[in-house]
Amino acid sequence: MRRLAVLVLVVAMAVPAVRYVLDERERAAHEAAVARAIAQEVDKRASHEAAEVRSSRGMSEAGRAVAERMLILTSCASTGSQPSGPNGRLPASALCTVPPSGTELRADAAEAWASLQEAFKEAHGRYPCVNNGYRSYAQQAKMHASNPGMVAPPGTSNHGLGLALDLCTNSDGQAGTAAWAWMDAHASAFGWDIPYWARPGGSRPEPWHWEYVASGDRVS
Repeated sequence: MRRLAVLVLVVAMAVPAVRYVLDERERAAHEAAVARAIAQEVDKRASHEAAEVRSSRGMSEAGRAVAERMLILTSCASTGSQPSGPNGRLPASALCTVPPSGTELRADAAEAWASLQEAFKEAHGRYPCVNNGYRSYAQQAKMHASNPGMVAPPGTSNHGLGLALDLCTNSDGQAGTAAWAWMDAHASAFGWDIPYWARPGGSRPEPWHWEYVASGDRVS
C-alpha cells in the first residue's frame, strides 16, 4: 500500500512537469509557425516590391521617350506639316512648347525635336541646352537692330517659321564639343540639320543654329 501511495505521489508530481514540457513544445512550435509566417510575408512583400521596381525601370527605359513626347502631343496637333502663316506671325495653334526648355517650335518641328532630345539624353544623360526657338516678328526685328551683321532681318528667318532653334552658344552650341559632335552625327535622322552657311568654315558660322530641314518649306 505504501509503495502504491509513493507511486501515485511520483506520478502526480510528474504530471505538471510533463504538461510543462508539452506546453513548452507547443509554445516553441507556435512561435516557429509564427516566425515562418512572418518570413513568408516578408519574402512575399519583397518579391512584390522587386516586381514593382522592375516594372518601373522597364517603363522608364522603354517608355520614357513616348511619355515625354506625349507631354507635347496632348496639346498639339503634330501630324504632318503645320500651317506656317506669315514669317514671325504664326498663330498659337501652330506652335508647341517643348519641355523641359520651354522652347516654342512649329508643331511638326517640335515633335521631331522631342524625339531628337530623347536620343540626346540617352547618350549624354541630360537634355541639350536650348537658347531659343520661334521668334515673333517683333523679337526678330529687335535682335536684328542690335546685331544686323549676325541676325537675319525680320520676316526672313527660319526662327520666324518655328523651324529653327539655337543651342546655348557657350556649351552645346560650340563646335568641337561632344554634344555638338553628337548633333552633327545624329540630328539629320530626326529631320534636323545645320545649314551649310552656319557650319564651321561656312560663310556665316553659327554652329549653334539648327533647322528642321524635313519640313520642305523653310527659308533656304
